[in-house]
This record gives sequence, structure tokens and C-alpha cells, in this order.
Amino acid sequence: MKVALIGKGNLGTHLYQVLNEKVDLKWYGRDFPTSIDADIVIVSISDSQTAQVCAQIEAPLVVHTAGALSMLDNANAGVFYPLYSFTKEAAVDWTRIPFLIETSNAQHISILEELVRAIGGKLFHITSEQRTKLHAAAVMVNNFTNHLYTLAAEHCEDYQLPFEVLHAIMEQGPGKAIELGPRQAQTGPANRGDQNTIKAHLEQINNPQTKELYSLLSESIFKRNEL
Repeated sequence: MKVALIGKGNLGTHLYQVLNEKVDLKWYGRDFPTSIDADIVIVSISDSQTAQVCAQIEAPLVVHTAGALSMLDNANAGVFYPLYSFTKEAAVDWTRIPFLIETSNAQHISILEELVRAIGGKLFHITSEQRTKLHAAAVMVNNFTNHLYTLAAEHCEDYQLPFEVLHAIMEQGPGKAIELGPRQAQTGPANRGDQNTIKAHLEQINNPQTKELYSLLSESIFKRNEL
């Protein structure tokens, strides 16, 4: 398979590393030809530039990797979205990563399926409408939780406490939520209606925004139990 990859950011770099020895691969950064001899062109750049770049490319199949962007309205358009958080420095286990694929031409779907198999990922046929909704959920489980880690680290710094003490429970949380289901895995003072502990925590938190977020999340957890 002839594959062209446009983009040398976090995802583009990882895709290059996994595809380089599996397909006939060409890798481009900001300077790329508009006419490319390839079975598929993967555009992995910022969401704001994706549509413009895809429209410039002349190739049988041009796919983007943007989770929040719908498939473009072109006869050769498609989506090749690995639902994962990529950073250049972090190792990737591709066998665990779901690939959400979609094409405007049904004849092209086999190309994307073959590419996912070459990478070793998990294959899902997902429409743009479904994918954008999944993207919102992905932000909640990944970006929002990581922000909470950041706030917890700052809270530890305020009191000169070792953040590493929290590593074990940070690693435990996602695995338990997957094993039991998020609702069953929920614990903590808000879950059991322990207002005294919640009040004590709020008095200890120095950052006003963190205090407000703690209060809102506690209220949300408590109300969820009433449903």
C-alpha cells in the first residue's frame, strides 16, 4: 500500500513510526505536494487547517484524523481517527487503540480496514455524528481528569506534600472504572453524603477556582446517587 502522511506533530510522528516499516510511506510537514501518488493520504494537522489542506490534495482517498471534525463533503473523503491521547515522548501500544473510520465512498473502506490491520489497532465503523459525540466523552475522561490531576498536584505543592503518594490511586481509578463500570466504581465523601468531610476539604483548598470545582463535582456526584 502507498501511503502519504501530512503532519509531523504528536499523532503524525507516531503514525510515521508505526507505518514506516509496514507500507510504502511518504511523510510531509508544512511543505507538501498537492498531487500525491498514493492509495491514501492521511492529513494529521490542527483541526483549524484540516479542511483547507484536505481540499488541496489530489489523491484517490484523503482522510483526516480530527476527532471533532465531520467528514468532508468530497467524493474521496474519509476519516481515520485513533481515539487516544498522543504525545511524542510517550510509547504507544497500538493493539489497545480504537480506530474510528469512515469514508464517503464505500469502495474505499477496505483501504482503511487494511491500514488498521497493518497497525494492529481495533477497528470501529463510526459515523461523523457518532464520532463527534464520542469526542466530547473522550475530553471528559482524558482532558478533564488530567486537569484534576494538575489541580491536585498544585494542592500538594501548597502544603509541601509529595504528589507521588497519589500515584497508586491515580493508576487504580481508570482500571476500576473499566472493570466495574464508572457508576459502580464511584467512592468518596460526596458518594456517601459525607458533608462534614466535604466542608473540611473546601476549607483546606486555597485556589478559589479549585474550591468551586470541588464543590460543583461533589454536588453532581451526590445528586447522581439520588437518581
